[in-house]
Amino acid sequence: MQQPLVSVIIPTYNYAHYILQAIDSVINQTYPTEHIEIVIVDDGSTDNTEEVIQPYIDKGIARYYYQQNQGKANATHFAVQQSKGKYIFNLDADDFYYPEKIAKSVKIFEQYPEVVHVSNPAHTVYDDRESTTFEIIPEEILEKPLDGNWLSLYFFNNHILFGGGSTYAARAEALKQIQTPTSVDMYIDEFLLLAIFPLGKSYFLRESLSVWRGHNTNYSGKTVTAAGKFAKGQRLLSSSAGVLKYLDDNHFNKQLADIYRLHHLTRCIAFKENQGTKTIGDIMKYSYDVFFKIRPQWSLVKKYYVLNRLLPGKMLSTLKSLIKPK
Repeated sequence: MQQPLVSVIIPTYNYAHYILQAIDSVINQTYPTEHIEIVIVDDGSTDNTEEVIQPYIDKGIARYYYQQNQGKANATHFAVQQSKGKYIFNLDADDFYYPEKIAKSVKIFEQYPEVVHVSNPAHTVYDDRESTTFEIIPEEILEKPLDGNWLSLYFFNNHILFGGGSTYAARAEALKQIQTPTSVDMYIDEFLLLAIFPLGKSYFLRESLSVWRGHNTNYSGKTVTAAGKFAKGQRLLSSSAGVLKYLDDNHFNKQLADIYRLHHLTRCIAFKENQGTKTIGDIMKYSYDVFFKIRPQWSLVKKYYVLNRLLPGKMLSTLKSLIKPK
């Protein structure tokens, strides 16, 4: 098989203590290193990221770009535009690949010209404990090309999503068509899936070839202070609104856009609930938007826990405490 150039993009922010493992996992691929380029975009790190990767820059192993902090979506989009490979692999700076990740993905791309996205189950490891977990992707979507429009509805109708983050690889000619708004920010992984699905087919390998690292310093980790939790929640809601706006502005399938709107509205009221600020007025507006504007099927009402959001905060907290396992 002819071995095309592939690009591995690594957007990063203050991950000097992890990024070397990410880079080394690319260097140690079974796919020939002379056909791999590494593109690192540093989104305004204040740690010693550039210092620790300088040897890789000097040897021509990686190209490094520094920008003022503009968010993960902006850094990812810039990295995509700088890439020269036929296929583009995303790798978060705190994650890493297993050795056959690139070779097995490229084989699928080359075998199926209609496939624009290849992924695999993630293996999650934790810095603070010995346990690990593996994503369990439904059997019915493994090891075959899947229509992207069908897949997006399958995922959001079932309130599940696979294939993003450091499991994500895309055909460059498709990915570079996507104009990623900076506003999608922390939901860049979700956005890239929604944006790539209509452009072709997707393929999920069975084997776990990417590692997601769980730790307290990544954005999905623990946030201790009330102010920190509020800021994090606000940023996530703004990102969710950015994804929804993209779906509306680009005239995505109405059914999908309505499900995502339900998802976003539920995120908004759940945030108020967690902050202890949810009011009867919020509940009434949420009810009107959901049941009179979106009008979702009952299955979606259940899967997105809509009825839970209709309860006053104190009542919901009481019910949770009553059913919490002892």
